[in-house]
Amino acid sequence: MFRWWKEVDFERKLPFGRDRIVELYFWTMAVYFEPHYSAARIIVSKIIAVGTVMDDIYDAFGTFEELEIFTEAIRRFEIITFLLFLI
Repeated sequence: MFRWWKEVDFERKLPFGRDRIVELYFWTMAVYFEPHYSAARIIVSKIIAVGTVMDDIYDAFGTFEELEIFTEAIRRFEIITFLLFLI
């Protein structure tokens, strides 16, 4: 999980975003606590991490005009692309 977080390099590319990857992983531990759910923990943690960064973009960074464009891009986004990003 931590290696993935470092590889996507959100800390450098989006410095305004919160670095909460360990906390997010432990949140998923509350739901998927059994050892055979390790893959589910990682996938759900990644989804929440990307969602948190997107929330930070909306809350702390973007202007209204930029966020309108960003929102439209999200509306056209295909889930397959997102899932491939998480692997």
